Amino acid sequence: MQKQNKHTTGKGILTSLSLATVMLYIMLAVLPVQAHNLWIVGDADGKGTGQVHIYFEHHIGPGEGGYNGPIVERGKTWLKKMDGEAQSVEIKEVTVDEGTYIAGSTENVSGSYALDHTSLYGIYGGRLDFFHGRYIKVDTKEDLAKFAESSDVPVQIIPSWTDKGLMLQIKYFDIPWPRTSLWMMQPEEKGEDGKMKEKEMQTNGKGEAFIGKIKPGTYYFSTRIVEDDPAGAFEYQAYKGLMHGSTLTLKLGSNF
Repeated sequence: MQKQNKHTTGKGILTSLSLATVMLYIMLAVLPVQAHNLWIVGDADGKGTGQVHIYFEHHIGPGEGGYNGPIVERGKTWLKKMDGEAQSVEIKEVTVDEGTYIAGSTENVSGSYALDHTSLYGIYGGRLDFFHGRYIKVDTKEDLAKFAESSDVPVQIIPSWTDKGLMLQIKYFDIPWPRTSLWMMQPEEKGEDGKMKEKEMQTNGKGEAFIGKIKPGTYYFSTRIVEDDPAGAFEYQAYKGLMHGSTLTLKLGSNF
């Protein structure tokens, strides 16, 4: 009887190890793209020349660029101005000493404006992935309300200003998305590796997360929505499930 117990325990340990190995394999298989976010930065050179940078990295800045191809091939980028006019922005991959990123340019833009990007990335780990990003630069609270929401980005982080400070809401095709993770990158706080620290929050039942009073400056937020049920085919390859990664780069001017 004692031997039987030992044998059963041994099988249990092997089964647990096998499951752990499978789970580790799954995590490693999907980690590289899941660990990426699509960040848009306007006025990237700080000279008002209309330079637009898109970083498809977990952090904000040039990187290895190993996954930029689908973004350049299928991504769409627009400039939105105060007069409501939308201007398409052509993008291409650029390599510099610091790494690789995606770049575009617009006419010189002053005052408040927004940049939108959306792209169908493709199938990764058996799932169909999409990446989206917004850059909103505003000088006043009234301008923030004007640019807060886009009609072109399926999954977006929508900012609004309340009496108590900044509020963010996640929407998925115009539907508030509750109990969803929202990450805030903190440039002023960096870890031992020199990269930005992240603060994770959860949206409430209305898809909202309260940030509070913040000073003029640039802030970075990201979220991810996964649906397990949708299935279909893309480029003659079957997929099961969808993932939408979305970011918001919010720049509040000195007069905000």
